[in-house]
Amino acid sequence: MFTDEQKQELAEMIKSAATPAPVAPVAPVAAVEPEKPNLIPAPVKSIAEEAREKIEAARENAGALSLIESSIKFNISIDDFVERNKSILPEEAEAIISTAKTKTFKDDNEKANIIRKSLLDSFLSQKDNIKVLTGSLQNRAAKYNELTEGEKEKRSSEFWDLADVGVALKAAAKKAEILNGINGNSAGDATGGILEQKILAAAKIKFNQSNK
Repeated sequence: MFTDEQKQELAEMIKSAATPAPVAPVAPVAAVEPEKPNLIPAPVKSIAEEAREKIEAARENAGALSLIESSIKFNISIDDFVERNKSILPEEAEAIISTAKTKTFKDDNEKANIIRKSLLDSFLSQKDNIKVLTGSLQNRAAKYNELTEGEKEKRSSEFWDLADVGVALKAAAKKAEILNGINGNSAGDATGGILEQKILAAAKIKFNQSNK
């Protein structure tokens, strides 16, 4: 049996154990404001700058239009070019054209570039075709052959005259040989050499007039 004093102490202990410990107050968290973007106002273009931009855009559009027109013209005429010159062009020229007809191209520019490059590579792969070119054209042929495959395709229109003029010069050389043979002259003779030079000159003039 507990005494009254022990009962009181026991009751105090139970009461003390049931009372939760005081919680320390939590300090409020200060709100963080988002960083404001550093907005820099776009510079105001002058009238002259806007005018220059418009002119440049017009030039680019005109250049793109001219390029597509040139490619379409090439694609339309290349069949006839190969047919007319099949006795002068390498044997695979006709196969290049027929194979190209079975392919799908992104646009006329891609088609023209691929066909031009293929024909140029074929034509310039034969030493006889390089020999018939004039000195400046031979230099350009060497420059073309140094290009990467991608550059050859991209710049094929720039070097197409190597095949175009080359075919004309080769045809003229053959014609000169035939005429020299009929007249009993050789290309090494004075008369034969003059005749050959005249025919080659006429071929160059014809080519220049056709490309005006």
